[in-house]
Amino acid sequence: MIVYEREHDFVLTAQQEHGQVAGEMASYWKSDLLADASHFEELVLAAREHDRGWIELDAAPFWNDYSQSPYSFRDFPLRPRFVFYQKGIAEVCVKSVYAGLLCSMMYTELFQNTLGANAHDDDDIREYLNSERKQQSEWIAQLGGGEELQRRLQSDVDIMLFCDQLSLFLCMEEPGTPAARYEFFAEGLGCTFDACGRQPIRAEWISKEKVGLSYVPFTEEFTVVMPYKSVPKASIRKFGLLQAYRRAEWKERKVLITALNQDSH
Repeated sequence: MIVYEREHDFVLTAQQEHGQVAGEMASYWKSDLLADASHFEELVLAAREHDRGWIELDAAPFWNDYSQSPYSFRDFPLRPRFVFYQKGIAEVCVKSVYAGLLCSMMYTELFQNTLGANAHDDDDIREYLNSERKQQSEWIAQLGGGEELQRRLQSDVDIMLFCDQLSLFLCMEEPGTPAARYEFFAEGLGCTFDACGRQPIRAEWISKEKVGLSYVPFTEEFTVVMPYKSVPKASIRKFGLLQAYRRAEWKERKVLITALNQDSH
């Protein structure tokens, strides 16, 4: 779950909904920025379904007694998280081994950067990384192996990570929040590309319905729709988080993705 707090409620976005938006973003990727367009549909599939392991977890959100807020992807315990990651990846692999491999590689890239940040979690992360890398080697061999495949995979993972981060930007904070106030994106989105000189790509809210990028890797501007729920704190106190979440109505956040220099002032 992706969570942020307001005065009277918590705003919750299910990971799968965020993933669907990331997949839609990937579908607009410029063909000349692809290492190889032959697996483009599988790249879009991977971007869209990379968080499907969260579907069951997000259907019944958990309350974090320590933070007095719903658990989010930032603080959810690692051991059960890894089990559901692997379940989701296996489900993607049924549709496409290439797409499942991309999802696995995306997660290992994220977590290898985390290793050591929390000493008590190191063993869990190492065990997960070792298991996934072994599985990845088998899938790579199944797909024929070779340096060209590795290059294509890494390029597609970078695209997935960019779309993942941009989608997160839309739902981690209230629309209109300056990028400088974001925990992860104050210095720009983490993934960069040769086409933009490997400089961080900045994302900023131009308005509450429009986000601008300092470099646009997409074929055109487009609008995405992000479903979410705002769960009143009073309802949580009365019914508990699960029932309060189920009682809350679905809402939609519509955001135009465009260039930062258009109407940015």
